[in-house]
Amino acid sequence: MKRTNILVVGATGRVGGAALRFLVEAGGAENLALFGGTRRPESASALKDLGVTPVALDLDDTAAVEAAVQGMDRLLLLTGYTVEMLRQSKRVLDAARRAGIDHVVHIGASGNPTSEVAHWGWHRMIEAYIETAGFTWTHLQPEAFMQNLTGFAWLHDGALTNLIGEARWCWVDAEDVGAFAGAALLDPRRWGGEVVRLGYDAATMAGVAKHVGGQIGRAVSLRPQSPYDFYQAAVASGADPAYMACVRDQFVMNARFAIPGTDETFDPERFASAVGRVPATWKDFVARERAQLERRLGDRAGGDPGPIAAGSAHREKTRLRNLDRGR
Repeated sequence: MKRTNILVVGATGRVGGAALRFLVEAGGAENLALFGGTRRPESASALKDLGVTPVALDLDDTAAVEAAVQGMDRLLLLTGYTVEMLRQSKRVLDAARRAGIDHVVHIGASGNPTSEVAHWGWHRMIEAYIETAGFTWTHLQPEAFMQNLTGFAWLHDGALTNLIGEARWCWVDAEDVGAFAGAALLDPRRWGGEVVRLGYDAATMAGVAKHVGGQIGRAVSLRPQSPYDFYQAAVASGADPAYMACVRDQFVMNARFAIPGTDETFDPERFASAVGRVPATWKDFVARERAQLERRLGDRAGGDPGPIAAGSAHREKTRLRNLDRGR
């Protein structure tokens, strides 16, 4: 029987790694050859230990992209937090089409229908391009990752950063996103042509603090932060200004309750039918990640982002007020 070659972009990240683990553990691996794309040569041994062939893959390197997709049958595409995701995605998809890849699973962003969150719209454009390129496809649309508490250092020094006021978000475990991606790669006949929104527990930031504190057994306070301060600190640390502006705008609109439906959750039975287990809730996530969360609660923040220039802050706030009015 012909082996199916599967390439996972971002193989050493949270979602890509979870997809590979699912594929390794799901059975039927004798008919699969798994390839993990990574920019980091030092990660090769960990991929090999998992039974995955490491592939050098930098999405900004056209030659590396062309080489990585050769001989592949299926592809998991995900990109980082930068406006370059648009160029990178087209580069990978064009190379995949030339290489004869059949099925593409794309990890996007929230499927909320608002038109006012730019980076969500960028993902819709990538989905549309995939659909016109001749692949069979599966679009996965995850809501907010539970791992943001630690990945973005929102949890530290006994408190949880709150950028969204009293807004209520839908949340998903990145492990679950990766597992569903693995299931879609394993069975494109079943999941081809499907748009799957992923998120199974809803909570405000105060609710998240209560979940974490209640299970760990210590009080977790909220630390309000302005989205403008968040943006300034993120850009100062090297994050892409264009992408971070989108995130800042989203936080401002969340706090104003200007994006309806942010707490909508989705069908856990559909998830279980694909993955073979129920998706994680906040209770499950905190129980599994308790040791890391306890460590982060004891950490102190790594420096003050500093004040925003008054004129700049005023201009940004005016622009966002106009955005909320539909201008």
